[in-house]
Amino acid sequence: MKHAALVLGALLASAPLTARATVFEDGNSAAAPAAAEDAPPPGWDALSPQQQEKLAQLDEAGLQALGGKIDRGEALSDDEKMIAEGLAILMTAEFDGKLNYQTGDIPLGSGLATLHLGTQYRFLGPADARRVIEEAWHNPPGDQPLGMIVPADLSPAHPRGWGVVVSYVEEGHVDDADAASIDYDELLTQMKEATEAENESRKAMGFPAMHLVGWAEPPHYDQARHSLYWAKELGGDEAGENSLNYAVRVLGRKGVLELNAVSGMTQLADIKPEMEKIYGLVEFDSGNRYSDFNPDLDTVAAYGIGGLIAGKIAAKAGLFALLAKGGKFIVLAIVGLFAGIRAWFTRKKE
Repeated sequence: MKHAALVLGALLASAPLTARATVFEDGNSAAAPAAAEDAPPPGWDALSPQQQEKLAQLDEAGLQALGGKIDRGEALSDDEKMIAEGLAILMTAEFDGKLNYQTGDIPLGSGLATLHLGTQYRFLGPADARRVIEEAWHNPPGDQPLGMIVPADLSPAHPRGWGVVVSYVEEGHVDDADAASIDYDELLTQMKEATEAENESRKAMGFPAMHLVGWAEPPHYDQARHSLYWAKELGGDEAGENSLNYAVRVLGRKGVLELNAVSGMTQLADIKPEMEKIYGLVEFDSGNRYSDFNPDLDTVAAYGIGGLIAGKIAAKAGLFALLAKGGKFIVLAIVGLFAGIRAWFTRKKE
């Protein structure tokens, strides 16, 4: 089954058809993990009886035909939409089952900081966070983050899922004296130019161009907490929902904790209050707080608040383009998953 791409995410999110599941060119896929003889595929119980029935009747030829219709942008029948929704649910559950979630107080680094997540949020460690960023959201490979914060009740692989990527950059103590004097309109213009320049590198790596549309939330600096937040709207050359990058920067003694929430623009109203909660769950450990700065011992960063927003840290790390989400690039191999479903149906019929 060659290039059978199923654009599934928006069927769940009531948005344009943009998320896709891809098989390899030779028709093969990564092998699905072996399932227990009497166990249905992960996510099966989340399907409606009608979806279960339609999937039971689906064969590989039907799957290929459905993929072809969606690739060509043809309208789907109600039954085809139902099948596509069901496959999206199963693929999300299959991917989610490979992730190792943590809750409660999460230490970051060696005595660097602590996330007080409780039970409302979950944490994914560095390897799992990178898997979500690169495999589920289909971003270019980059430096491994400290981890990712996700909701307790929603997978980051779900079309409506989101996550807060956590990283730390130690390039000195950031002086916040310029916070009140920054012209954010002028800064936005400079950032747009830099984003366009970065597109040459993205294209060379085989990834689509990304464009900075504007502020989704203008920058704000909390002087008392030494924390900064803003949100950007990002669009691409491909059709579909624009991406939202909601950024929080928590200043410490020697560096900055970066928290980037990645979702679709339609989720701005949902993400903003969540980020306001998460904003208060981050705490530098004693000895690494902003107030622990010692001018006789510590280095001062070469940039201030404006540099943080403009992305000088990210540019030095080769990550200026940041991340895409919003259901645009959800990439999962479905042939192995489909084979597992068919095998389970065969056992049930026997």
